[in-house]
Amino acid sequence: IRAIPNKADVSVEVQDQGPGINPSERKRLFQPYHSSASKGKEAGGLGIGLALCKMLVELQGGKIWVKNRPGKGASFFFTLPALETREREFLQSEPGS
Repeated sequence: IRAIPNKADVSVEVQDQGPGINPSERKRLFQPYHSSASKGKEAGGLGIGLALCKMLVELQGGKIWVKNRPGKGASFFFTLPALETREREFLQSEPGS
């Protein structure tokens, strides 16, 4: 996991070491109730994790995507808008923070 602050946003990368993503599944990866066929039934889950991530990131004005690393897993990326200086100052001045 790594975060890279930029002027307008923060980019986050999360790498896994799984089997990678089947190219035929890539378009459906962030859809609700999609489970990867390569994981099999033993992995469990409802297939809502990445769909929920996408919804939360986009609601905050960010973007999410994935890059396949064949034989090495996948890298998932998302961006979130950086706080404006005034917003940071306000949050830091709140009582109890």
